[in-house]
Amino acid sequence: MFKKLLLRLIIVFSVLFSLFFYNHQVLYDFFSDPLLRGINLFGGEIIATQLLSTFIVPMKLSFLSAFYLTFPYLITELWFFIKPGLYEGEKSFAKKIFLISAVLIFAAFVFCFYVVFPEIINFFMSFAPDGLNLKIDINFYLELLVNLIFAFTIAFQIPVIVIFLVKLKVLDISKIKKARPYLYVFSFILAAILTPPDVLSQIFLALPMILLFELGLILSKVISK
Repeated sequence: MFKKLLLRLIIVFSVLFSLFFYNHQVLYDFFSDPLLRGINLFGGEIIATQLLSTFIVPMKLSFLSAFYLTFPYLITELWFFIKPGLYEGEKSFAKKIFLISAVLIFAAFVFCFYVVFPEIINFFMSFAPDGLNLKIDINFYLELLVNLIFAFTIAFQIPVIVIFLVKLKVLDISKIKKARPYLYVFSFILAAILTPPDVLSQIFLALPMILLFELGLILSKVISK
């Protein structure tokens, strides 16, 4: 059963990856848009310093896109896989968890790509001195983008983690509230680890982590009732 599930996931991912790689120009136009808008505003140009970049960049973009679009199918398959072995109460809880997790994954992408990333690009490009011919390596740009999306995807699962730990009685809501100051500090430390070494990226990740932690506490109360 699990092998068949894994095989179906591989097939879906492979088909999506192939389609995206075949239409890689569309992907490039989409993902490079924040950088192009920054270049139009502050000047500069996109370059490739390595010959392999013309192949590696489309591959990375195709992989990232296929991963995100495969995820809803993965959630659906996992649900039908574990559903027969659950009690009614457990089914209701699991369904809510799957739904929240899926919504948060796509929310992480939208927030990172449309809000955080353009601000980071514009912030750093605004410090370029007059007369400087700014040339940005597309491979470096993409690596930064993928790392940020990955970091935000992990961070946005905090409510799900909190709900699970409270449901399993590993954590007590009253004790968590008392530990808030330490958790807030930990959020900034974790943000510093997951993001590139700049304060702006860390703040953009740490603050949502704190809000998502509070959201996890609220959802824990609601779901437990």
